[in-house]
Amino acid sequence: MEKQTDASNNRLLSIQNLETHFFIPEGLVKAVDDVTLHIDEGENLGLVGESGCGKSVTALSILRLIPFPPGRIVGGKILFSGLDLTRLPSNELRKIRGNRIAMVFQEPMTSLNPVYTIGDQIAEVYIEHNHFSPKDAWEKAKEMIEKVQIPSPSKRMGEYPHQLSGGMRQRAMIAMALACNPQLILADEPTTALDVTIQAQILELMEGLHETLGTSILIITHDLGVIAEVADRVAVMYAGKIVEEAEVEPLFNESLHPYTIGLLNSVPALGRKASVGKKRLVEIPGLVPSLYDLPSGCNFNPRCSKKRNICCEEEPPLVELHPGRKISCWAVSEKWA
Repeated sequence: MEKQTDASNNRLLSIQNLETHFFIPEGLVKAVDDVTLHIDEGENLGLVGESGCGKSVTALSILRLIPFPPGRIVGGKILFSGLDLTRLPSNELRKIRGNRIAMVFQEPMTSLNPVYTIGDQIAEVYIEHNHFSPKDAWEKAKEMIEKVQIPSPSKRMGEYPHQLSGGMRQRAMIAMALACNPQLILADEPTTALDVTIQAQILELMEGLHETLGTSILIITHDLGVIAEVADRVAVMYAGKIVEEAEVEPLFNESLHPYTIGLLNSVPALGRKASVGKKRLVEIPGLVPSLYDLPSGCNFNPRCSKKRNICCEEEPPLVELHPGRKISCWAVSEKWA
């Protein structure tokens, strides 16, 4: 397949106007609606937003793992090292999955095969992609178990997923993802359901491996603390669309989109005290709209304190205010114009 050029020489992944829809009896669900993102070589991109906003579907779309029916990629391009993954033949895509692009799924207990040992599942990656013998694959799997700091690696190799703790299962998933030294890891909520101590260990592990191997990471989470810890840039997603994009420090210091401001205001802060008659946290009013019954204009307008007439009539485009800073908001765009 012919490679396509990209604007940046070090651009690893470029998602252009991606649309992934689900066709269900209740109506058309635009889970990913005209999303444009990019990840450079060696970069960590954070994708944040409330549950159901389309983060996981975006990651699954990259590897074309959307279940059909009811889901389907209906538009856009996903360029990886110049190859459009949306048009790549299935046999060619299988060479990329788990090899050049790997995924750490949200819940390892449901992603790992319960009837195979941890060692067998990691070794399978080497057999499938590197054509190792079973003996050599087993030894490489043991090395990877040691690299992700699972104690007693020889013993754990022969154990099944249900015999491992949540933190160890997550480390096993990371070991599988890193087995072939991929160029890109898609980490979908890698610290969900783990206690804070194990979360810190998993994040430290991922950051260490990123620095050692130079792997790019797309980290998907609703936890802004995780983003502050590991990401270089952040894209904020709401109801299937990117509403703000910036480097981590500017985003945390000066959020522009009302939704991003609401997310940051709702984060608990150590030592925050409740004022008399006031709540401890500032919540975003209203509810996330149903993806098959979205409001007209801006999707966030029913919950926005800054909305204007145009917000209820026309959808705001994602505009670049200055290099590296993008926003989809009529009020903010006019202010910066």
